[in-house]
Amino acid sequence: MAADLNQSSSFRQVDRSGLGGRIRTLPQQCQAAWQQGMATSYPPDWVSSESVTICGMGGSAIAGDLLSGLMAAQTGVPVRVVRDFDFPFKIDSSSLIIVCSYSGETRETISLFHQAQAAGAKIVVAAGGGTMAQEAAAAGIPLLKVDIPGEPRSAVGYNLMLLLSAVNQLGLWSISQAEIATSLEALASQASHLAEDRPSGDNAAKHLALQLHEKLVMVYGGGLFSGLARRWKTQLNENGKVWAWHEEIPELLHNAVEGYGSLPEIKKGLSAVILRPNLENDPAAAHYRVAAELLENNGVPIHVVQPPEGLTPLGQLLTTMIMGDFASYYLAILQGVDPSPTPNIVLGKEGLDRLSEG
Repeated sequence: MAADLNQSSSFRQVDRSGLGGRIRTLPQQCQAAWQQGMATSYPPDWVSSESVTICGMGGSAIAGDLLSGLMAAQTGVPVRVVRDFDFPFKIDSSSLIIVCSYSGETRETISLFHQAQAAGAKIVVAAGGGTMAQEAAAAGIPLLKVDIPGEPRSAVGYNLMLLLSAVNQLGLWSISQAEIATSLEALASQASHLAEDRPSGDNAAKHLALQLHEKLVMVYGGGLFSGLARRWKTQLNENGKVWAWHEEIPELLHNAVEGYGSLPEIKKGLSAVILRPNLENDPAAAHYRVAAELLENNGVPIHVVQPPEGLTPLGQLLTTMIMGDFASYYLAILQGVDPSPTPNIVLGKEGLDRLSEG
């Protein structure tokens, strides 16, 4: 039997580490990260960079995905995200590389960090401590401290604001303090409306979690929300402990839709979430409508999540991100599962350690 999301005891009994509280403080986290980042200085000649490469894994890389979507939506410099041990392209002294690791011990990211050093690249380190923070400090590399407790995935908003401050400080993209302020105000309002004390009938995240309960979830997003679709998918996995996938619009209309008519028994357990930004003259507007029609015509329930009109692109990104954070959190509560621990991820890391030692 599913837990009652309108009873405070449901949260106390399951959420032992207080993950819900960490989600609620996202606005304060973002504000603190922005202030820290804007107080960081960089060499003057770095402003000539023509692109940015973000290196990381898991939540640390997702902040790069979010930055990439935001910069692309506002015609900023190109942002690439690398999740691997090696760069898939040549880097040199003109390359601007931002390496991100919550722990500072992520093997893949440390490997990329050392390669960037060997190439003489312009490097910024965003880390909570560990080897990367120590080596950055010793080498005089600009260090953005990921100063937030909890899980790496809980630091994505903090990481995003650190990255935003870096590209702003380096003159690679411009965002006003007024836009930051209005975006964070919208985020604070959204956090209040989605928090645990707001009843299901007046809480969009609780309502969505109830619709997705015991479903296989497909998340669709494009443009500004391309990276956000991945974020929702990973939060559903890590917080909600459920199967989830993500696809990008408009690409899915060129391949994925051909599978919609198959396996009718499996379709009974599917549910689709469409993340749609609210942008003027969005070239993908028709693609969102067609994707929704094809899903509905093939018997797949859809749930469209779209921010209200009038929000800045950053405001849209942050308010929709916290919607996914809360919805995935409520899914775990419904199942009676603590949303914070990730035992299978731990087992995977232990397996890698065992094999590397052998």
